[in-house]
Amino acid sequence: MKIIRGIHNIKEINSDSVITIGNFDGVHLGHQELFFNTYKIGKKYKLSTIIILFEPQPLEFLKKNNAPIRITQFREKVQRIASYNLNYILCIRFNKSFECLSAEDFIINILINKLNVKFIVIGDDFRFGFQKNGNINLLKKLGNKYQFNVIKVSSLYKNNIKISSTNIRKALSENNIELASLLLGRKFSISGKVIHGNAIGRTINYPTANILLNKNFPLINGVYAVKIRYCSNKNATGISNIGVKPSFCNTEKNKLLEVYLFNIEIDLYGQDIEVFIYKKIRDEKIFISKKELKNQIFKDIVTVKKYFKIY
Repeated sequence: MKIIRGIHNIKEINSDSVITIGNFDGVHLGHQELFFNTYKIGKKYKLSTIIILFEPQPLEFLKKNNAPIRITQFREKVQRIASYNLNYILCIRFNKSFECLSAEDFIINILINKLNVKFIVIGDDFRFGFQKNGNINLLKKLGNKYQFNVIKVSSLYKNNIKISSTNIRKALSENNIELASLLLGRKFSISGKVIHGNAIGRTINYPTANILLNKNFPLINGVYAVKIRYCSNKNATGISNIGVKPSFCNTEKNKLLEVYLFNIEIDLYGQDIEVFIYKKIRDEKIFISKKELKNQIFKDIVTVKKYFKIY
């Protein structure tokens, strides 16, 4: 899969295409259904398969600090989409001029004139263009005129709950990790590069691997039962704290994910790891001493090991 950054680089695509469009935040089961359909159509009709997404996401541009919190950052989103064997990701910069582009101009100037679209695969609630005036009816109308097909993929449900990024965010904000994972179609996880921390964990015999998190992160601060994947295919079990270390000096108030691994000592500095979140154990607390913190960590580890049935 090749990433094309910006409309000005579209000339790299010089064949007829099948396209799906969206934010694809979370790359959940509904998004995956769009990718599967795009792939199948591309293979059947020998078309280039193209995913169109936007950076920043439209509501991040329009609502700034009041935008919905991301489930997946751009890098992780691209990595997950890449596993579906599609040809291109076209990443369009969402700015003031693009905001003002009408739905019809977007279809004609970009999808038809530049991408030679023959099929568009969309969800049943898809809206686009200036003030979201574009919908499936407009697509079908223009499809008849400009000879492209519109494939509508119906929304999916699990336990009578619509699979959507909104509902996944809601589940995570309510500590319902099991529901979020069900809607995602995989265990909710966080990926990142391990950085150096302030080594407080080492002073109390609980060294941690640390990942710097975006300040807007969907999970509530606290302690979680986790598993990690490192070196591509190796796994380990542990306990994680997500938060800003309120007990100790953290003048920048950076949000970190810290992982203490059970029964293994390994230097993960500089490595990319994926942390799978299973269950919240408790909220973040303030401790007045390292001794108090150490005692609480011991209790938390007992709880997590019991959860994972490690004896």
